[in-house]
Amino acid sequence: MKKATIILNPSSGKENSETYLSFVERIVKENAYTYEVKKTKRAGDAIRFAEQACANKDDLLIIMGGDGTVNEVINGVAEKEHIPLLHVIPLGTVNNFARALNIPLQIDEAIECIASTDYKSCDIGKINNQYFMNLVNVGAIAEATYSVTTEQKSKLGSFAYFIEGIKQFGEDAIFHAKLEIEDQTIESDTMLLLIAVTDTFASWKNVIKEAKIDDGYLHIFVFQPFTKLGAMSIVTKLMNGALHEHEQVTYYKTKKAIIHTDHTKTANIDGDEGCVTPLDVEILPKHVTVIGK
Repeated sequence: MKKATIILNPSSGKENSETYLSFVERIVKENAYTYEVKKTKRAGDAIRFAEQACANKDDLLIIMGGDGTVNEVINGVAEKEHIPLLHVIPLGTVNNFARALNIPLQIDEAIECIASTDYKSCDIGKINNQYFMNLVNVGAIAEATYSVTTEQKSKLGSFAYFIEGIKQFGEDAIFHAKLEIEDQTIESDTMLLLIAVTDTFASWKNVIKEAKIDDGYLHIFVFQPFTKLGAMSIVTKLMNGALHEHEQVTYYKTKKAIIHTDHTKTANIDGDEGCVTPLDVEILPKHVTVIGK
C-alpha cells in the first residue's frame, strides 16, 4: 500500500490550518494511502519530518503551510537517496512556490489536487549548506524584511516586505560584491543581489520571466546603487517582467556562482534569514517532483 506523510504547520493560514486536515485525510484515504500526520511546533520540525519521510521511502509528502514550511521540507528532502512526491496546500501569506507551480490558492481546490496525476519536476537551489526553492536576496534591503511582523504579513501581505525594505534606502545600504560566474569575475557596488529559481517574486507571478522552474539555471540580478525615486522605475520594470532591461540592473544566467562581499551580509533565503557571505550557490536541476503544472 502507498505511504504518505502530512506535515501540518498549525500557525499557518491565520491559524486555521487544522480545520482543513480532515479534508486532506479523506482525500488521502480515498487514494489508497496509509498516512501519518506530523504537526510542527518549532523551527526545524518540518526538516526532521521530511527527512523521516525520505528514510521511510514514503510515496507522497503533503505540506500544509506557507513558504517557510515548504523551504524546511525542501531542506529535509534535498540530495536524499529517496525523495517522495511532494504536494503543497498553500496556507501562507505569500505562497510563492505554489504560485510558481500553478497550484490553486483556493485551499479546497489545492486539497483536491492530491489525486492529480499532473506532476512537475522542479529545480531547487543550494546555497552553502542550505537549500531554497524560490529566491535569495542579499543586501540591507533584504535584511530589513527580518523585522516584518506576523501582524504586518497578515494585513499587508507581500507589501509588508517592500515597506520595510524601502526604509533602508541610503548610502549605508551600498556594499561591494565580487561574483565568480563560470569563467567570469564581476565586481560591482550594489544595493541588492537577487538570485531566482522561479518566476515568482513577493506573490507576483511572471515577474522574473527569464526564470522557469525547470530550466536548470540560476538567474542573478545585480542592482547598482539607486535612489528612492530610481526604485520606483525598477519596481515598474519588475512588475512588467522586464527587470533585466533596467539600466541599473545587470542580469546573469548560470548554473553556479560564488559571491563575496566587502563586509559580512546575511542572505534572505525564501523570505527568512539564512547563511552569511561568502555564498557558494548552485542549481540542482529537476531535483524534486511536485504535484502541479
